[in-house]
Amino acid sequence: MKQILTLLACSLMLLQPAWGQPFSGERLDRGFVGRPVERGFYLSWRMLPADAADLAFDLYRSTDGGQAVKLNDSPILRTSDFVDTGADLARDNRWSLRSRGRELASWSRTGGQAALPYLAIPLDPPEARKTFGTDETYTFSANDASVGDLDGDGQYEIILKWEPSNRKLPPNRGYAGNTLIDAYKLDGTRLWRIDLGHNIRSGPPTTQFLVADFDGDGRAELCCKTADGTIDGTGKPIGDPTLDNRVGDEADPAFGKVLLGREYVTVFDGRTGAALATEEYIPVRYPLDSWGGWGGNGGTDNLGERADRFSAGVGCFDGKTPSPFFVRGWYGRTVVAAWTFTNGKLQPLWTFDSSERRWAGYSGMGNHSVTVGDFDGDGFDEVCVGAMIVDHNGEGLLTTKLRHGDALHAGDLVPSRPGLEVFGVHENEENTIQFGTPGMAVYDARTGEILWSAEPGADIGRGVAADIDPRFEGAECWGGGTRGLRSCATGEILTNTVPSSTNFIIYWDADPYSELLDRTTISKWNWETGRSDVLLQGEGVVACNGSKATPCVSADLLGDWREEVVWATPDNRELRIYLTDIPAENRMPTLMSDRMYRMAIAWQNVAYNQPPHPSFDMVKRFEEIRQNQKPAAR
Repeated sequence: MKQILTLLACSLMLLQPAWGQPFSGERLDRGFVGRPVERGFYLSWRMLPADAADLAFDLYRSTDGGQAVKLNDSPILRTSDFVDTGADLARDNRWSLRSRGRELASWSRTGGQAALPYLAIPLDPPEARKTFGTDETYTFSANDASVGDLDGDGQYEIILKWEPSNRKLPPNRGYAGNTLIDAYKLDGTRLWRIDLGHNIRSGPPTTQFLVADFDGDGRAELCCKTADGTIDGTGKPIGDPTLDNRVGDEADPAFGKVLLGREYVTVFDGRTGAALATEEYIPVRYPLDSWGGWGGNGGTDNLGERADRFSAGVGCFDGKTPSPFFVRGWYGRTVVAAWTFTNGKLQPLWTFDSSERRWAGYSGMGNHSVTVGDFDGDGFDEVCVGAMIVDHNGEGLLTTKLRHGDALHAGDLVPSRPGLEVFGVHENEENTIQFGTPGMAVYDARTGEILWSAEPGADIGRGVAADIDPRFEGAECWGGGTRGLRSCATGEILTNTVPSSTNFIIYWDADPYSELLDRTTISKWNWETGRSDVLLQGEGVVACNGSKATPCVSADLLGDWREEVVWATPDNRELRIYLTDIPAENRMPTLMSDRMYRMAIAWQNVAYNQPPHPSFDMVKRFEEIRQNQKPAAR
């Protein structure tokens, strides 16, 4: 009996998410996907947390509607991918993924199709428009995206933001065009289009959108900030569409900004885009000069430059149910407001306001981005907005006094330490240089203990933390204009050179180390030469968000645990999902079943886009799999 229990425990260890906090808020299918490669046809599928360690798969191919032929000589146990070297791609083929004689998924391909390294999703780009109240013409470009199972069929849909060509940052004067949000199935079927209207000023710091199953009905919703004149996916307006809350006097320093009028939070139906519930946004923007402080350059204003700096995210504050939250204020005062959506009602859950006396020391700690995780190990999610963390109940958990920053990374960066760590780069400019706070630092996410800091008084706008070099423990980090790779554990400079980019990261090949994702290129840090080697160069696609040069979205969307990256074509008529064709060495549940990673996909589109991290150390996870893995049966 003891032996049976031991075997069962080992079996569960192989695939059950024994790291961080699992996420069970989605009922996904196998994500079965295929694409042509030089050596045949590459197929990959998703492992789920409930899969037993000994779950074996078989693959069959039917050509031109003929009898299905088994492709594997022995059951597929070690990985969840396969290369069909015998497929005739000039003919129609259908591949069937089976287990224990039952078909789990299929993938079909019409003969003679071009051999492309991506899946194409046709788009319906909006036509050019005139700015509301003027004759200025603006166009749209495909921008940030998110994913969610909007119709409950087990497959992700793509939710895409269309950004106007005359978008504005908060300091900029002038009118901006409307922001639109579309939902697409993977075959290009457009489910709906939402128009946020002229009273939502378009720009990365002000337009955030969140996708998750907020009410637990098996279908994802969209939640975002709205205003009078927002038009839902069925054509119905929110509030009073005749109101124009923009500053219309061209002589006014705030010309074109939205400093008046009501602000809302709205939840939209994922299937239709219909507005399901709308409530007043928390907090109001007034007084306009209450959002400054000793973050950033230490100033303030009454022109909406700081009052209209937003970020947002999704957290499981009860340990299981996704809840949207919205953040107002980066540089000084920071307000985080969490909501619940239950039985069709959108209700406030809690509000954290750094201006309250009891949270002295929390102002000035906000970031251009957020991250979410179970930072104190209590089973509930917390919100990290940079140099401080808000607990799952809306109370302050910790503040580090590291001040405002740009890039933000959190995860098991130092696996020899318990819990999670946070790496960030920080701004020191103008009035705040005198404080000499670090340009980069790593701190313990549970206690706020600063493990190390460096570059006092520096203004570092970009930084990355990822395990890219196997010679050193845990993650390495680097930032714009700084020297060499540093250890996330100690801050020690490890190398004299740094990777070619300081942007996104991605799991692309078969090892546990991160690759580099920048613009439309995926590269791998070569620790022997001290250079970055190109693995993929996306052709005929573009990055978005200007110099930030980010993808529309990167995530574990399909196939096995490796990540995909989504870029748009320059004419905005297509999204392309690039997926790896590098044979895997092991298998594990989809990264989307790790709660911290899944919440990161929800906030990835927010403000200063940042890449996702799982809550576990991938090298340690690979070793667990190796120790429990059965011999290959391929």
